[in-house]
Amino acid sequence: MYKLIYLSVFIAVLAACNNNTTPGTQGDSTAAATPVKTVIKPVTGTYQGTLPCADCPGMDYQVTLFDDHTFSELVAYQGRGLGIAQVETGTWKQLSDSTVLIEKKTDSSSFLAADGKLLLLDREGKRIEGALATNYVLKPVEGGDRRAQLAEKAKAGILFSAHGNEPGWALNLERKKLLFYTMNGDSVQVALPAARPNTDTLKVYTTPQITIQIRNTMCMDDMSGLMQPNTVDIQIKDKVYHGCGQYIK
Repeated sequence: MYKLIYLSVFIAVLAACNNNTTPGTQGDSTAAATPVKTVIKPVTGTYQGTLPCADCPGMDYQVTLFDDHTFSELVAYQGRGLGIAQVETGTWKQLSDSTVLIEKKTDSSSFLAADGKLLLLDREGKRIEGALATNYVLKPVEGGDRRAQLAEKAKAGILFSAHGNEPGWALNLERKKLLFYTMNGDSVQVALPAARPNTDTLKVYTTPQITIQIRNTMCMDDMSGLMQPNTVDIQIKDKVYHGCGQYIK
């Protein structure tokens, strides 16, 4: 009988020990689970490609996502509209670790970030599948964030800036003067004449020393691959220079 009593007491003590678990263990039903933080990878940068177009050979497209959640978008339709480059700015937001939405005046576009690239999604925010899927991929390109450089130029009173390669050259137009110079040390600095013709798509500045043509057509830097909204041609005597530029607001 004593054995039965001792056995009953032992079982009761064992059960009490099992119920008296340390806080934070599995036995503590009130212990709060540690929240898991989702780390969103940054997708800032410049991406470009040629997207399908319903009534033209293709649409040259470039978007730059800045770190302050603003964006700049450049679009030019091949073989349509004289190749005029359209630039739009706005804000963007990262919906998830891999989804980005840019908000424009008339509509919005969403992208999937994958393997360092952006994939344009359909209007429902779904990935485009099938044989044409690769046509909606935008690849990264360097040099898209030129805000600091443009701010410095604007502060110096520069209204338009352009550059080219082989040989390297640069052009700055101010309100009353123009400055052209090359990496070889050649330079021209004269008063800025009135543009003739002066249209929305073409401006020509002519002086005895230099002739400058600025067209509102998409231009791709032949070294960096970066797209800019203006094509620039410069002639000095028998030398011709080609490059890209943009107006500075």
